Amino acid sequence: MAEEITEDWLKAHSSPTSGILSELEAETAIKFPNASRMLTGYSQGRLLSLFSHLLKPERILEIGTFTGYGSLCLAEGLSPTGTLITLENKEEQAEIASAFFHKSRYASRIKIIVGDALNSLEQLEETWDLVYIDANKSSNKIYLEKIWPALRCGGIAMVDNVFARGAVLKPSSEQRGFEKSVTAFNKELPSLFPDAELIVLPIRDGLSILRKT
Repeated sequence: MAEEITEDWLKAHSSPTSGILSELEAETAIKFPNASRMLTGYSQGRLLSLFSHLLKPERILEIGTFTGYGSLCLAEGLSPTGTLITLENKEEQAEIASAFFHKSRYASRIKIIVGDALNSLEQLEETWDLVYIDANKSSNKIYLEKIWPALRCGGIAMVDNVFARGAVLKPSSEQRGFEKSVTAFNKELPSLFPDAELIVLPIRDGLSILRKT
């Protein structure tokens, strides 16, 4: 039954998003017609916003901006003095995201850093309240291990696309490179951090959520 529920149905029975998110969704579909599925989208975007509102974070880290839909959703719950830092390695996508950030009411509170995420992480000395990882899937473990010491107790880290478009259910012999990486990451994640509470939500392409205890 759940798999028959469409994104349009969810939108019709949930709170609406801001106009800027609808505009960004349309712009992304035009500019990246073959990659628009990479957009965070309505249902997951509302979940990111909900977590952000609950935590009222001072510092949010996003690894993998794409065109900024998830960034804007995360920014909705920032504390009055909070900042979101988002990392993106593709210039064209970062330019679109930056343009929409400047059009939003969070313009002064979102900082986008363009370049390799692992290199960028080396330059950041922050304590994070909320982290959202949606970048190179083969590097999920590396990203998470790098940010975990800087995640405050009670903070939340989220990792997207842990279903690898359903490939995690395939036999290993039928999986491609990144699919194998995601499968291995999923198997290791429950025991990766002793100070973590973990749940996987079957939303869109799967979302792992860890709370640092």
